[in-house]
Amino acid sequence: MVEIEAASSGGPGLARLEPSDEELVERFFGRLSADSLYRRFFTPVTRPERFASALLRVDGMERAAVAAVESGEVVGVAQYSRRPGADAADMAIVVADGWQRQGIGTRLVAALADRAAGQGIEAFAVDVQGDNQGALRLLRRVAPGLRLAFSDGVGEGSFAIGR
Repeated sequence: MVEIEAASSGGPGLARLEPSDEELVERFFGRLSADSLYRRFFTPVTRPERFASALLRVDGMERAAVAAVESGEVVGVAQYSRRPGADAADMAIVVADGWQRQGIGTRLVAALADRAAGQGIEAFAVDVQGDNQGALRLLRRVAPGLRLAFSDGVGEGSFAIGR
């Protein structure tokens, strides 16, 4: 991990994740509830550690991930993956159950957007389950004008990012 923002006032710091952080991310996924894993991956997850290596295939340009870190442990992760040949990237986020509704998601999206904008990415594309109230609240905060198109209970949309 490479620190990008120090912890302050009881809140976690932010760091850029690297491929060598697999053990930290595996532990993080292992601490998530079944519901949080389902919300993040859109499928029941029985072996969350299998997702860590895929998340950490980062190069800082086409794919990047940032984490919220408290006392050396990951408590939230946001990542992007650029769409081939586009100036947009798919974005995903998950925050540990006990850390939700504390502004960490907002901070993670802002840090990820800053990193993405530096790589020429102009928009994030998102998919969200229609009953995921936490994610919907987060999206209303970070992208107030976002309009989601729903099909089979999943909303899809994109929003512009800036520095």
